[in-house]
Amino acid sequence: MNIYRHLNSMASIVAVSFVTIVLSYSQPAHTCGLEATVNGGFSISYPGSIDVAVAVSKARSSGLLPPASPATIPNEVSLQGMLADLRRLQSRLNKGLGKQSDDIHTPFSLVLVGHGLWSHFHMTPSGVLANYHTNGPLDDKVVVLTHATALRAMLAGSLAIEQATELGLIAYSGEDTTPIQMTFEISLQLRT
Repeated sequence: MNIYRHLNSMASIVAVSFVTIVLSYSQPAHTCGLEATVNGGFSISYPGSIDVAVAVSKARSSGLLPPASPATIPNEVSLQGMLADLRRLQSRLNKGLGKQSDDIHTPFSLVLVGHGLWSHFHMTPSGVLANYHTNGPLDDKVVVLTHATALRAMLAGSLAIEQATELGLIAYSGEDTTPIQMTFEISLQLRT
């Protein structure tokens, strides 16, 4: 019976240690974490990042998203792929703005969870302006959290935005997230 108490005690210590580590790292960071994620590391860059990361892990395990590549990909190559996807998102958002009944002129930030790659998007009457590889979120604006793999799947059409939202593969944080969420839903349903 003593061995079971010891195992339960060890499990409790491990659980408390994990929660302590997670909470100590879950404070908002205001820099791009890409450089810190050498060889596939993980950066906790904003509250809610862990929830998205766990959802990505579950989606990979179930086969909904492709598994993580076992190959070591240089950061510069990863960055170029993510920037290409962010430019595709910007293009899709531009098309989506024309399909909305409301004029949305709200800036927002987007973070690619895991890599900690931040971007800012400014919805203007003439289109969407974007700044990539920025230092953290815009102050007091909506933050969109997703993962590079989930974003690529949504852009490719192999993952519906509604399913991504339902499974926590994309999340929205801030005061009034509805206009940005609607913009994403409209934009990511469009085919290029």
